[in-house]
Amino acid sequence: MSKGGLATLSIGHLAKACAMSKSGLFAHFGGQEALQVSVIEAAIEQFRQQVVEPARQQSGTLARIDALGTNWTGWLLRDPSRPCPILQAAFEAPALTPKAAELARQARRGWTDWVERLAKLAIHEGGFAASTDAKRFAFQFEAIGVGCQSWSVVQGRDEAGRLTRASFTALIDSARA
Repeated sequence: MSKGGLATLSIGHLAKACAMSKSGLFAHFGGQEALQVSVIEAAIEQFRQQVVEPARQQSGTLARIDALGTNWTGWLLRDPSRPCPILQAAFEAPALTPKAAELARQARRGWTDWVERLAKLAIHEGGFAASTDAKRFAFQFEAIGVGCQSWSVVQGRDEAGRLTRASFTALIDSARA
């Protein structure tokens, strides 16, 4: 996937990379759609464990939002030569099988919806100003992460991590009550 994208990943390519038989992998996955779905599901589970769950452990909504920014930055930059597999799958959705494309879209929607819900909760609790637009906050949060991927993976800029962390901090500070 890291070489040609999820849309080009096939049982044949995977069999060659793993030195396994195509028939054995086909028996396990049952075809390209199941392979794509399995890859996306595995990435979602890793993301949940490395980004979401540690943030959920934080005490207080603002601490959770801050941890999400920090954790997501770490996830996005864990290997600057490869994009986030969930973002990559979402961007490739038109070329994926229908079930894989919908799973990738749902993963992105679920993420931004959760950030929006956290922003609404922060407003309700008084941590964010009442004038904060939770939907715009979630959009900007997402834009910072996508920008991080562009700067680090696409453009190869070393300062992506520093700028991403500073951007998350500025976004959160601008929403504070």
